[in-house]
Amino acid sequence: MERIFVTGGSGLLGSKFATITSDYEIITTYNTNPRNDAVKLDITRKDDVLSKIESLNPDLVIHSAALTNVDYCEDHQEEADKINAQGTLNLVKACDQTDSKLIYVSTDFVFDGKKGMYREDDETNPLNYYGKSKLKGEEYIQNSDIEYAISRVSVLYGWHTNFNFVTWVISELKEGNDINIVTDEYNSPTFADNAAETILNIYSKGREGVYHIAGDERINRYDFAVNIARVFELDETLINPILSEDLSRSAPRPMDSSLSVEKALNDLDIKLLNTTDGLKEMKKVMK
Repeated sequence: MERIFVTGGSGLLGSKFATITSDYEIITTYNTNPRNDAVKLDITRKDDVLSKIESLNPDLVIHSAALTNVDYCEDHQEEADKINAQGTLNLVKACDQTDSKLIYVSTDFVFDGKKGMYREDDETNPLNYYGKSKLKGEEYIQNSDIEYAISRVSVLYGWHTNFNFVTWVISELKEGNDINIVTDEYNSPTFADNAAETILNIYSKGREGVYHIAGDERINRYDFAVNIARVFELDETLINPILSEDLSRSAPRPMDSSLSVEKALNDLDIKLLNTTDGLKEMKKVMK
């Protein structure tokens, strides 16, 4: 049985791999949030990365571990670089030693948001340090000799112990709280379970290069929140539309970082879910 080593196993996306397939031996890792049957790994420590991957000798490394808080990255750039860029370089070097394939989870924030519906070969130009640090990771991989794929996602959501946009909206609306959501920022929200399936599909089909594996939709945050309320039968009148300029945030955001998933739909035998379908899948397993 082929072995897959997943970094960030306690995160939203990383935690999904062990639950959606029994076709592979899945080894997940954690750093600060322990999980049963998971391996402790600090991706910023080169020796730790090399020793763990050399001892386990995986066929595939899925690198989903990252520092993803956009404003925190802006205020702590050295830490963001250490985790998102240098941590990725450590994994590249380890995969080179073991001849393991690497699939790197990247982000729509590598784009500046001036046009939207970005294709894989569009020019990158991140506006914030989170995007810059993730792009450095992409470049380290692309400049290496390893076999790789880069999978860009956008606004990951799904059930998890930590809040993401969807679970936060559900929680606030259930409490009867008003929430302010911007109408002028567009993304392609990505159901984490769907993204995990697609990443495994990239591997099983032997695909390489860059793939956008986001939701098959361009939608603004406000309309996304309204969809959440409607699917989960919550009070959408509690959602107040505002503009991004009304918010005080450390890091600039791209106004339209939506992703075209045409390449993935053509190359991979899988459906990428829009927000309504993804939310309905979430509701089926509501806890």
